[in-house]
Amino acid sequence: MGIPLKIVCSSLTATARECGQIVQEQWNSIGFKVALEPLDTVPFLNARKQGDFDGLINGHTFRFDPDDFFGRNLHSKSEYAQVLSGWQNARCDQLLEEAKRTLDPARRKELYTEAWSIVNVELPHFHLHEVTQTSAAAKELQGYQPNVVGALTYRGGGIRTAYIKA
Repeated sequence: MGIPLKIVCSSLTATARECGQIVQEQWNSIGFKVALEPLDTVPFLNARKQGDFDGLINGHTFRFDPDDFFGRNLHSKSEYAQVLSGWQNARCDQLLEEAKRTLDPARRKELYTEAWSIVNVELPHFHLHEVTQTSAAAKELQGYQPNVVGALTYRGGGIRTAYIKA
């Protein structure tokens, strides 16, 4: 019969849906009974905010400073981190807080490396894969501005502002 689990993913990207299907198949093969729920944007964001899932296929974009990723996703005082996993680790919090205040790049690297080591042992969340994104355009394409973090589309730019004159 298996333990019932619910995986939530965005219905808007093939990557999220296909990743969800792979995880569903893998977990079902070891005895879980997994329901995959691909959701449109608003229901997806609501489910994520309410913590209404056992597994979440979620994307992350590049951050220029490690604190943007670590603070948002792993610090126990981050509302976002509490919704995603509820994980709390006082030592990790201390490391992240010190790294945020530290100006020396080598010391920051040490602090983030130690914090990441804690994350890799306790696994409040983990990354299934990395998606390499590239951009190309024909000369006829107008209005397209690639995103510095690789996203094909983003608020106010990317593919959603592109067009070809007839």
